[in-house]
Amino acid sequence: MNIAESVAEFAQKFGDSKKALIFDDTGEQWTYQELNQDINRIANGLESIGVIAGTRVALMLKSKPELILCSYGIYRVGAIYVALNFRLKEKETKHIIKNSGAEVLICDESILSLVEEIRDECEGLKKIIVYGKKKMDNAINFSDLIEGKPSEYTADSIKNEIGAIMYTGGTTGLPKGVVLSHSGIIGDSTVASKRLQYDENTVVVSANPMFHIGGMAGGPYFAFLNGGTLILQENFDAEKYVAAVKKYQADHIWGVPAFFYSINNLPESKASRSHFSSVKLGFSAAGIFYTAVRKAFEERFGIKIYQYYGLTENSPGVTVENPQSSEEREYESVGTPLPNVDIKIVDEEDNTLPIRQTGELCVKSPYLMKEYWNNPEATKEAMRGGWLHTGDQGFIDEKGNFYLMGRKHDLIIVGGSNVYPAEVEKIIMESDDRIKDVAVVGMHDDRLGEKPMAFVILKADVQMSEKEFIDLARSKMAHYKAPRSVEFIDTLPMTTVGKVDKKFLQNNGGNL
Repeated sequence: MNIAESVAEFAQKFGDSKKALIFDDTGEQWTYQELNQDINRIANGLESIGVIAGTRVALMLKSKPELILCSYGIYRVGAIYVALNFRLKEKETKHIIKNSGAEVLICDESILSLVEEIRDECEGLKKIIVYGKKKMDNAINFSDLIEGKPSEYTADSIKNEIGAIMYTGGTTGLPKGVVLSHSGIIGDSTVASKRLQYDENTVVVSANPMFHIGGMAGGPYFAFLNGGTLILQENFDAEKYVAAVKKYQADHIWGVPAFFYSINNLPESKASRSHFSSVKLGFSAAGIFYTAVRKAFEERFGIKIYQYYGLTENSPGVTVENPQSSEEREYESVGTPLPNVDIKIVDEEDNTLPIRQTGELCVKSPYLMKEYWNNPEATKEAMRGGWLHTGDQGFIDEKGNFYLMGRKHDLIIVGGSNVYPAEVEKIIMESDDRIKDVAVVGMHDDRLGEKPMAFVILKADVQMSEKEFIDLARSKMAHYKAPRSVEFIDTLPMTTVGKVDKKFLQNNGGNL
């Protein structure tokens, strides 16, 4: 199995009669035939500089068509795609290149100064390819790499079961390389996209970053495995996203919770039911989606938004709400396991916990990672007993729905009692209309060990005192769960994958 084969198959079926990819920012378009031919040129270009099956090729590109084209070119050769966020700084970039053993780096011209700084310390890096017009000493320009290369690829399809090494966010240390197989990515993306009703008629707008598995799955993987059309935007802008949905008559939308919140705040002239009249459904990933925000979106635009939960180690989908289910929707859950995925909840001693008892989520499936690259100790620890220990906290109900409570390392222990930030945040968000957003973290306390602290964004032109907020929280939940202090801020710091950076809040609380 090879991820790039789906594009070749639909190129044979549709030729130039079907659009595969449209870059909304510039209007560039590719039919399945054109997409396949460009992928082949890149594959042939890579082979011309010595890339073979198993070679690690790192990409440090923006979320533009070139990232899709290059990653699929790498797949076609049977080489291993190493994903790099182009916003990373020197330390993490150097770590990933050295840890992965990448021999080739394809990078955007905007980060050449960073590449110059690290290249001499990355001894295994043999070739650097620059995407753009700028030149770099001892590097290859991308246009030169593909110039004159055949649009057909004649080598056997391949040859290597490892498809990609995707590095985790590194919130608990340096990023770990998650080794994913072609079969795992294809299998997981197939069952997830089918549950979300993708087919050859699907048109989906994606503005999610593609340097991690979630953006690739919800973008090109889902679309191209089903013969659909992907409308790509480099960055999310609520007004532009809505305009693209209407322009291309998209029937699927997706994003992180913040996307839907931003669209909710647009005026009716910029976002109305008429803008979304073609949309069949949407889905949200990469964070807990507050029920009030989701219901407000659904009621305003007449579209149901389903929750998708995954993690890099499972390629990535684990649970997804089922649009075809006859069961009453459980808005607080992130759905039931995908086909072939088993889940359970365990305590600190790995004992399986009963229904509705909170603990750590464990996952077993054919889509799981093969290992953490060059990290056998971390692999052994994560895969105890053949189950992936996710580090995510939650519980399972009687119908098999999973309820995500947050990361294990986000857990706040107040005088021996567990406090789940996601639960506290949800209660606060639903308690007062003046609150636009909130994040809760644990701060050191000499007496209790830890105490909850809230970081709150208020809506425009409203006020709330610290005492008023603390009294509100204490009136809505057990006192040990309620934040003891609050800092009102303008924006929440975010990680590169669109999640609140709680480590930053813990380190900088009181000084934002």
